[in-house]
Parts: sequence; C-alpha cells; structure tokens
Amino acid sequence: MHAPLLIAQLSDPHIGTGPDFLGGRMDTERALRQAVAHVAAMEPLPDLVLLTGDLTERGSAAEYALVADALAPLTMPVHAVPGNHDDSKRARSALGRYMPVAHDAPENACCYHFEFQGLHCVALDTAVPGRSHGALGAQQLAWLERTLQDCSGQPVLIFMHHPPLPTGIEAMDACSLLEGGERLAALIRAHGQVQGLLCGHLHRAVQMQFGGVPLHVAPSVAHQVALDLRPGAKLHARLEPPKISLHRWTPLHGLCTHSSYIETQGPALAL
Repeated sequence: MHAPLLIAQLSDPHIGTGPDFLGGRMDTERALRQAVAHVAAMEPLPDLVLLTGDLTERGSAAEYALVADALAPLTMPVHAVPGNHDDSKRARSALGRYMPVAHDAPENACCYHFEFQGLHCVALDTAVPGRSHGALGAQQLAWLERTLQDCSGQPVLIFMHHPPLPTGIEAMDACSLLEGGERLAALIRAHGQVQGLLCGHLHRAVQMQFGGVPLHVAPSVAHQVALDLRPGAKLHARLEPPKISLHRWTPLHGLCTHSSYIETQGPALAL
C-alpha cells in the first residue's frame, strides 16, 4: 500500500502590488509569507507544493527575489508555473530551482515533468506574453503528447495557470485558456491515467470536469475575485479569507481535494 501523497497548491500571490493595493487593505507579500507559514506548520506536512502562476504582479527581478525569499522556509519540494502577470524568462532565471524546464520543452515555455512518489507531475506554461488570456500552442501540445506517451500506463497530474473551461464569471472567462483546450482534453482522455488538472488564475476555488478528469481551480493566497454570475458583470475583488488547496492522492482512490483556511482557526474542538 502506498502512503497518501499530500500536495499543497498555492496560487496567485501577485507579489509586488504595492502598499496602496485595494485601498491599502491587502499586502500580497505578507499574504504569501502567511500561506508558506501555514503550509510549514501543517500536520502531517505536505509532501509537495505546487504554485499555479501569477507569482508576481509585474514580473520584475525584485519581485521574484521576494518570492524566492518567501518560499525559502519550505523544506519539501516546490514546483511552479508562470501566469499571465509573470515574465516567464525572468521567472525561470530567478526561480530555476522551482521551474526545472525540460531540455526538450518548446522555446520560451516553462514546461517540464517530474515523478514524485509514484505520481508523474506535468507542468504546462499557458502564459501569452503581454496578454491576459492563456493558450497552448502546437509546440506545447506536441511536447505534452510526447510526455504523456512516456508516462503511458502511469498516473499523471497536470498543473498550469489558466483554466480551460468557462465558470460563468464572464470577465475571467474572457481571459481563460482560449487556445488549445480541445486538444488538451483529447490528450488527457487518450492517456487514460491522468488523475486531475490543477489551475489558478480565477482567484476562486472551483471544481469541474475536463477531459473526463477532475479539474480544480485554486483560490488565491491573497485576494479573491467576487462571485458574480450576472451577464456583463464587471470584475471586482473581495477580501475573503484566503485559502490553499490540499490534495490527497493515492493510486487506489485518486485525487481528493480539501480547502484549508490560512488564518489561525484556533484549536480543534471535540464534537
């Protein structure tokens, strides 16, 4: 029997928003440090941490230095993908230990694969330079197809930034994964052992099905997007309690996803 694998998913910290962000009510650097402290104090300790993009607000070298410093307390393996607010090239340079780009990855794309305790994790770079929406072009999809073939018959977990399905929050759906989604779904179905797809970008916790597998969108460790499903609704942020996603995986039962609030909740009380 394999011991359960625990994966903490952190998303969208947006380091570098500045002191006036949201009326001075959200310090994104502090929020990421609190999320890291929360993960480091969990019992049992997560085996692996995945960050699903928008690590910074503007993709500057100074912002990535802050991200690296904030992640330093984590003792378990940490892996990340860039988001649309990131500069992929600068992120790979500054955070190379967290983004071990494959030697055969498409040019300028942060794509890679690693195996961890029986689970193959595949990172996809959906960021389009200078744009908010995401895309998976022909080269990324060809690389994914080769990688999945190399993992034939083995369990796979895919993580990336942009969700490939609409959620009803129109302003975010307009900048979700706008290219390559159908092919991605077909490759997932063809492999047959993909355990799930983890995304960020939306700043809300959302569960869906995609390509016949669970699709989980993690909330932000900082600010959330308001849940407004009215047609034409404008985008607003909310200072809801920040959370991380915690995934429990076993070969027998697959992926089970929990949400864990970051702020102190006090001691557990007997029922």
